[in-house]
Amino acid sequence: MMGHSHALSGAALFTAGTIPLGLPWHQVLIGAVACAGAAVLPDIDHHGSHVARTFGPLTRGFAWGVGKVAGGHRNGTHSALGIGLVAAVVFFASAVYTQDEATFWTGCAITGVMLVVGLVIGLFSKGRGKAAYKKPWHGFLSIMACALAAAAIGAGAYQYGQDAGLVLVGAVLVLILAAAIRPLNIKGVWDDLAPIPITIALLWFHVDLSVLPYAIVVGVIIHICGDMITRGGCPLGWPWSQTMYGPKWFRAGDKTEKRVVFPALIVILCISFGVHVGPYVSEYTGIVRAPSAETEAQP
Repeated sequence: MMGHSHALSGAALFTAGTIPLGLPWHQVLIGAVACAGAAVLPDIDHHGSHVARTFGPLTRGFAWGVGKVAGGHRNGTHSALGIGLVAAVVFFASAVYTQDEATFWTGCAITGVMLVVGLVIGLFSKGRGKAAYKKPWHGFLSIMACALAAAAIGAGAYQYGQDAGLVLVGAVLVLILAAAIRPLNIKGVWDDLAPIPITIALLWFHVDLSVLPYAIVVGVIIHICGDMITRGGCPLGWPWSQTMYGPKWFRAGDKTEKRVVFPALIVILCISFGVHVGPYVSEYTGIVRAPSAETEAQP
């Protein structure tokens, strides 16, 4: 799927899926934007993607590194293990920032489940497909790079505590907001600069960001599901298997996506947004009408 379709799917499906939860409006808004950004984020493994172009050489270089570690486009970042690694990062960052032990263990549980799911899918795949890396030693270097990054983040969190969590959550927010805004194709540099002041404001005013890690993991899952319904599919069992899974109904960017999928997502977003906002509108109109009715009753 194209970047704007991925972002819209994240916002629409998160907004619709949280209707039964009865979340406060600001949590729905934060979650929908974060989910939209996360639904674009797995394409950070490609230097030409929307999110890779956000901060010029900085994000292009980061995308290049992710692509090398992940084994190329639609490999590691589009797998069950990739979901687990994202969950580990965002839940750890949130746990350090909030000093909430339950958030940490939730992230560990999600990562563990995704690791097992990926391993089972990989081991029981009918075919192995192409190799995850061009050279066997590339995989070893990728594991070492991830291990060193994890050690550095863990050491920083241990030494600096909540301050390290603030930096981690800030970095995650900037990247996610950039991924959500970039597909809008706003002219100028405003779409690139906007995530920075928004992130500063959210952290400065201590806005409740407890929904953030959940929305990001859901967004990554939505992205993978979206790519699975296109012709390429996704290697859910990576790196144990490169078999590409999915119904593979249409090509990315073709008429089906533009004329069926995209309009359907807009309808879902509008309806679900209306369901969330409806009670607040009713409550506000009730408050406005009540004083006027009392005023009319007075002689």
